[in-house]
Amino acid sequence: MVICVLHPRLALLAALGDRRELLAEPVALAPEPGAPAFLGQASAAAEAFGIVAGMRVGEALARCPDLRLVPPDPEGVRELWSAVLDAVENIGAAPESDLPGEAYFEAEGLTALHRGGLESVLAAARRALGRGMRVAAAPSRFSSYVAATLARPRRAFPPVSVAEVRAFLAPRPVELLRARPELVTLAEVLD
Repeated sequence: MVICVLHPRLALLAALGDRRELLAEPVALAPEPGAPAFLGQASAAAEAFGIVAGMRVGEALARCPDLRLVPPDPEGVRELWSAVLDAVENIGAAPESDLPGEAYFEAEGLTALHRGGLESVLAAARRALGRGMRVAAAPSRFSSYVAATLARPRRAFPPVSVAEVRAFLAPRPVELLRARPELVTLAEVLD
């Protein structure tokens, strides 16, 4: 089984630094200097106004004039994500991460280390990572990613077995395929 560790607002948290109380307000990552005027990650309060990553700044401000834009902090993202990967390594896993905020590791071999089955590995990962992280397990990277998007910090998502994966993925939107770079062209074909 593949375990996905997901933090959908990692870059926003890094940019806020010690001002995390701003997450309760409409706040989003400002565009990089010199880059096109598209927003980065947005807080849940901003999403309540329909603001999402990739939206034009002008449209976002029209929807929510009180939206606060914070400058991105790439170094802060690297530091924060490095600490997360270190925590995953500390439970004995070998995480692989192509993008900050998203990592994968194999559960095989860790069950004996944590004296139990897959649930004990998931519990160890949740304890090591603390609040705010979404952790889920499924047979492949994509299916574990989808499960992690459905997990919540206070509510664990049950592992998806090989027998359940087809039924689990069938009702999910095709748009989720765009989350994995290797599946983007497949999403375009299916749209």
